[in-house]
Amino acid sequence: MKTNFKSINHVCIGLAMAFLAILFGCTKTELIVPQDVKSSSPNSLKAAANSLSNANAAYDGYLNAFLVRSGGQTYLTDGINKRDRAFMWGQAYMITALEDAYDRNPNATRKQLISDILNSFIQGNGSDWSWDSWNDDIAWACIVFSRGYQITGNATFLNAAKWNWDMCWNRGWDNVDGGGIWENQDKWTKCALSNDPMVIAGCFIYQSTNDVGYLNKCRQMYAWVKGNLWDQTTGQVNEALTNTGAKQYSDREYNRGGLINAAASLYRVTGEIGYFNEAKLAADQAIAKYPFVMNENNPNNGGFGADQVVRGIAKLARENNLWGLYQPWLVRQCIAVWNNRRTDYNITNNDWRNPTPGGETWGMESMSALTVLSVTPESQAVEIPNGTYKVISRTNGYALDAVGMGTGNNTALDVWPYNGGSNQKWVLTSLGSGLYKLIGQGSGRSINDPGNSGDNGTALILWDDQGTGNEKIYFTSPANGYYTMFFVNSGLAVDVNGSNQSVIQWQSNGGNNQQWQFMTP
Repeated sequence: MKTNFKSINHVCIGLAMAFLAILFGCTKTELIVPQDVKSSSPNSLKAAANSLSNANAAYDGYLNAFLVRSGGQTYLTDGINKRDRAFMWGQAYMITALEDAYDRNPNATRKQLISDILNSFIQGNGSDWSWDSWNDDIAWACIVFSRGYQITGNATFLNAAKWNWDMCWNRGWDNVDGGGIWENQDKWTKCALSNDPMVIAGCFIYQSTNDVGYLNKCRQMYAWVKGNLWDQTTGQVNEALTNTGAKQYSDREYNRGGLINAAASLYRVTGEIGYFNEAKLAADQAIAKYPFVMNENNPNNGGFGADQVVRGIAKLARENNLWGLYQPWLVRQCIAVWNNRRTDYNITNNDWRNPTPGGETWGMESMSALTVLSVTPESQAVEIPNGTYKVISRTNGYALDAVGMGTGNNTALDVWPYNGGSNQKWVLTSLGSGLYKLIGQGSGRSINDPGNSGDNGTALILWDDQGTGNEKIYFTSPANGYYTMFFVNSGLAVDVNGSNQSVIQWQSNGGNNQQWQFMTP
């Protein structure tokens, strides 16, 4: 049993709180990093959360893994070990990630790649895509070609997008089930994935042409999805209605992300507040499902779709000055993506909470990681100098503590009045880019999220330092002199359980039980 020692008085150290300097429509936001906790001189501010260099490396790695230039053709492949052209829809879908990367870092080389890959798309598939009976395939091609026009100014790309969008509308829309675009010309289902992407493409075309006919049809398609497939209470965007009116239920991020993008696109071109409110509601519902770190490596979700969600949320933030609301969530995704990448290619599959294995990796399963790194602005990481500290909880003034002065693996953590023991002293070491490890002085072991759990309430332990994402932490500074610690893989905060003073991980809530001081022992 522990002896009750009287708590010492705590010295509030002069730390500057981190604020987002938000600029509407900008590509970079900055944080003011707290002062050194042991001196009055500022830290050396070199680390960045989601640095542009990381996004550039992910882009280069994606090209190294999946881009082929051969025989005058430029195209993307399905996998690292595949050298043939990806199928029409997959090709278009993956090109969206290259266009996202261009938006993050526009330059002549990237613009030329967009031009080359779209020209090769036409050479391989023609400019009339009516041979493809899947209307959702065509919708994605219309998206990349309408965006490609905005990037390059090549009217051929806009004309292809317009002609095929019109063709898809003319053959796909009718009054069965009250409207909507058929997924396939077999006319079995009308689904979210054949309507929302058409809205996104149609809004791009409207921006470039001012042809109100596109806008009116986009309104109709969006209203059909909203009225038939979106449950605004639960946030679920269901799959489809069949030609008999039966609903096919699902809860895929692909569908939810499409709705966020469609609503945000309509708000961008109309300014009508209803679209904004619905885009924000859908974005908040997506975050409520994945409040920590997304994990879309799930066969029920088709192994992809996270790109739709993060692109839509970032679009909503960028165009409506909402970075203060959404950037922290996006940054959590970026940190997990980057730290769980394959370092040979700097690519990450859709299981963002675990290291990406070697061997075959698929282009469509890796593009979401490139997208989130591309759409999230850079921010300055919160840094604390290396050193040995007592780590004091704001909620009660008690110190982070290894229970029973334990030093072995699986030793539980709690908070306890500070007594100067080595089980209450912690060695903080920077790993670069705003990441750290926190090692018990007495045990030589790291604080650890056992089993790489992504669950609220998981009790934290000591474990051998292995350098994994369930041991790496990073900081925010919610109040002057205090820090919140987050695990890289789970995105959950180090938290004091008020019922028994144990130390657990929990969703960030801004409470005092998630705020810590790092003080000289």
